[in-house]
Amino acid sequence: MLTPYSTDAIRDRITLIYRGYDLELTRAPSGWLVGMYPRSADLPILPRSDFFARDEDGAIVQAKKRIDWVLLS
Repeated sequence: MLTPYSTDAIRDRITLIYRGYDLELTRAPSGWLVGMYPRSADLPILPRSDFFARDEDGAIVQAKKRIDWVLLS
């Protein structure tokens, strides 16, 4: 698991860094909302920068796969 870059006190929002992208996980009523945003201008912007996932670990795995796919294309 990645080390959190920042967390809110109530654990409803977590920000992680992966390969130059911020992964922002926010607790939603049906699971987790994940946003993926480049930290520098030289990284590609993802075609779809957010999605919903049922569990936190699954959301992180899916976000990492999407970032890897964009960087390897």
